[in-house]
Amino acid sequence: MARKRRNKNYVEKDKSKDTSNKEEGIELEGTIVENLPNAQFRIKVDDLDEEVLAYVAGKMRRHWIRIQPGDRVRVEFSPYDLTRCRIVYRYIKR
Repeated sequence: MARKRRNKNYVEKDKSKDTSNKEEGIELEGTIVENLPNAQFRIKVDDLDEEVLAYVAGKMRRHWIRIQPGDRVRVEFSPYDLTRCRIVYRYIKR
């Protein structure tokens, strides 16, 4: 069986995933203020004292988790845009 030749400029890529340099999201808690069209919500974030626009995370959308005004949620902000966030968890009312 013939051996495969490689280009002389070929550099072996590292197959392991290195997520240490990826920037992680900022997680905060808040309350849903109003429902908006297209599965978006306006949220009052506790630490920021302002309202931000949020959308439902993929797993919550896939499992049909219902979100209504007044619900407490955990949101995740991207380090690049602090005006939009993703709803990652809805706290259970008791």
